[in-house]
Amino acid sequence: MNDVDPYGLPTFPGEDVLDGWVDHSEIQLRDVRVFTRGSLTATLISHPGVWDVIVSDGAGNVEFLVADVEDVAPTLYEVARRM
Repeated sequence: MNDVDPYGLPTFPGEDVLDGWVDHSEIQLRDVRVFTRGSLTATLISHPGVWDVIVSDGAGNVEFLVADVEDVAPTLYEVARRM
């Protein structure tokens, strides 16, 4: 099950050490997280046990993935390496 921060946003393991990613999440959108890293924007949508990961590179390339809760942070690093 996903942990929840004090504001009600879902969290995932490794989130606290996502170097270079900036969290733009809004408390009103409790199941959606938005992070940026350089020109990359990652939109994360929480579902029970998994997250949809949508990453755009700002140049028209978009990648859609589904990650288990414990794989969200590693998935973001892998996408950033590829894009």
